[in-house]
Amino acid sequence: MTFSIVAREGEAYGVAVASKFLAVGAVVPGARVGVGAVATQSWARVAYVPELLSRLEAGESADSALSSATAPDQGSATRQLGVVGRESAATFTGEECLPWCGGVARVDDDGASAYAIQGNILVGREVVEAMERAWLGSEGATFPQRLLAALRAGDAAGGDSRGRQSAAVYAVEPGAGYDRSGVAADLRVDDHAVPVTELGRLLDEWELYFGRPEGVQPLEGALATEVAERLGRLGHPVDAGGTGAGVEAALVAWAGEVNYESRLAPGGIDRRVLEALRTASDDLTP
Repeated sequence: MTFSIVAREGEAYGVAVASKFLAVGAVVPGARVGVGAVATQSWARVAYVPELLSRLEAGESADSALSSATAPDQGSATRQLGVVGRESAATFTGEECLPWCGGVARVDDDGASAYAIQGNILVGREVVEAMERAWLGSEGATFPQRLLAALRAGDAAGGDSRGRQSAAVYAVEPGAGYDRSGVAADLRVDDHAVPVTELGRLLDEWELYFGRPEGVQPLEGALATEVAERLGRLGHPVDAGGTGAGVEAALVAWAGEVNYESRLAPGGIDRRVLEALRTASDDLTP
């Protein structure tokens, strides 16, 4: 009833999941900074998440942790799991999972990344195969966006054979997220007609609010003049003379108002903040 990807890229770990099930993000995903990530699904046993993460933290491989956790579980035949650790990845599908069910796990040859992709009650094997291709083909995107790319591919391939209802992404990385808490993404769409699409919209917003500065341009010349003029339209006029310091002060004031503080860069303006400024001020009279 669910399809998911559990992955690592460098020091980032995370899970993306979708299902014809209410609030799948409340049940399936878990991750711990510097340790690993887990997805528990198909008659999910939520206790697997902290148990498997603790085993990974203690030094067990993903395969070993899975074997140790599922062996004593009398319901393991109905379960499905994906686990990724520092240097390992594993997937598990119990023999009583509903078809189509299965998964794939791999650690890249250079050890830079790893993934476990799995699903049950899917339209077919093509869902997992499409997710794997999308993950491998998304290098260069942010880690949460790579997880989402795999989820989108699985959804486009047919996903859960019963339909759509919820989706989620949870990812961690040292220093990421609000207040550098380590949470790179934590988003859920609990009940929606097109949950994966809505999750993509929310992730774009999340990265705007909590992402690090990118594509920073210096506040000089024509750009400084444009930014000053647009900030004035939004009620943040630049001090007379329009110096770089004055423009930056007005930009800081506006960014604080709209919660873009994480993307502020001394002496410059972040690419996405500039896009947002232009969009917000385009329809306002100079």
